[in-house]
Amino acid sequence: MNLQTNKKIVALPVDGRPVVREQVRQLVSIARWDLVMPDVDQLGHFRAPADRDALADWLLTNAVDADGFVLSLDMLIYGGLVPSRFIAEIEGALLARLSSIILLKQRYPHRHLYAFLATMRLSNNNINEEEKTYWDQYGELIWRWSFYEDRYAVLNDADDFSIANDAKRAIPAHICEDYLATRKRNFGVALHALSLVKNGVIDRLILPQDDTAGYGFNIAERRLLQQRVIAENLSKRVLIYPGADEVIHTLCAHMVGVLVHQQATKFFILPTDSANIGALHARYEDRAVLESIHAQIAAVGGVVVNAAMSSDVLLLVHTAGTTQGDWAMRLALPSPSTVNAQWLTEAVAGWTKKIAVLDLAYANGADPVLIAALSEVIPLNSLAGYAAWNTASNSAGSLLAQCVLANAEDDANANKEAVCLRLLEDYLYQAVMRQQIRDEIDEARMTADELTAKVSESFIPSANQWLRQHQFDFRVASIYLPWGRTFEIGINLVSDSVSE
Repeated sequence: MNLQTNKKIVALPVDGRPVVREQVRQLVSIARWDLVMPDVDQLGHFRAPADRDALADWLLTNAVDADGFVLSLDMLIYGGLVPSRFIAEIEGALLARLSSIILLKQRYPHRHLYAFLATMRLSNNNINEEEKTYWDQYGELIWRWSFYEDRYAVLNDADDFSIANDAKRAIPAHICEDYLATRKRNFGVALHALSLVKNGVIDRLILPQDDTAGYGFNIAERRLLQQRVIAENLSKRVLIYPGADEVIHTLCAHMVGVLVHQQATKFFILPTDSANIGALHARYEDRAVLESIHAQIAAVGGVVVNAAMSSDVLLLVHTAGTTQGDWAMRLALPSPSTVNAQWLTEAVAGWTKKIAVLDLAYANGADPVLIAALSEVIPLNSLAGYAAWNTASNSAGSLLAQCVLANAEDDANANKEAVCLRLLEDYLYQAVMRQQIRDEIDEARMTADELTAKVSESFIPSANQWLRQHQFDFRVASIYLPWGRTFEIGINLVSDSVSE
């Protein structure tokens, strides 16, 4: 969609995946704003970092007529989120790359500059696709060392001390030293980012906690960062909470709201499993899921209200028990998901305000039980928003951003397209088709082209049949796999009239 507008945000995403680039641009277009970002081939690819000098030049060139800036410091400094975990450069060289945003603020001192920088994650597996190369041998041990050493520091339990030491002894000393040095370097970059907030270069900074747990080296870093934020009186301009991929969504929504002087969007939270949601800690996050949702609402500039009738958006939050499943990791729910059809009907049927659905029963995909039940109560194409991708915070941030952007100035067709895309990707692909495709093939033995052809053959006919069934005015023209694997997908939609 090419909306003619003179309202423009210039942005750097964390990488070129559609969920953090094209899909964000599509969401911002709902509010009739233009989101300008580098071409995909300028953003690196998977482990290969972007050309950071070229990006700095691109940023300064495109800044001239921008209304504001939303910048991934991971992209600007490291060349992307994935390279930030292993790129071999010293701290001083990395910090020098922030000179471009200092110059940007000097040239345009009255334009809002928002930024985000992820705390380096700690994955709890032996998969090194996105990590240091030694992660395939020592990843689980490093995670165990990290988790229990930090828990010992907090709780002073001797058993934790013993577990941490056993794990550390099983890791070669030079790997321990290298890993800690990388973390120390990245933490130093985060501290410098805070100083740029204090000095007025960055107006709003989010330090998301990428894939985390209740304890760990990254959580110790978070505590230190929070202490610095409080000590420097930066709490109104710096937010720290779980997430990563969704932050460009939330910052763009917040910026649009500020620049158009929009009143705060009011959300009423309605859980499908009120008995258990308070005890649910989402996978890959360090706190209760309701706390994460409240943090994301604050990040987009929204507020929570206690009465449904005073809200702008009914936020239906679907969970199932006290533990999430995970489609990508093939982790089932401890107990089968259920949705009370009568309760759901009473809750949403006939509701005249916007309904947005945050589907968190699983990580990395939707709950088919909810989708089936919901489609019996209201047309899915009438939803104001839907999300169930990746982590709970990824879903929450993008969905809440969509709601705020739609409240700014709603392009109804653009919003329907965004809902359509999320249902196709989060429900039909991530929760259903991806599982089937992975069962049928050996992904590691296929080329990227062969894999794309297989996914296209399986997904597109099913997707278009599903869209017709639910009366969406869009069809899937093509798909692509941005990183040559089945985990992510890019979906190209066309209007129904074009496809016919």
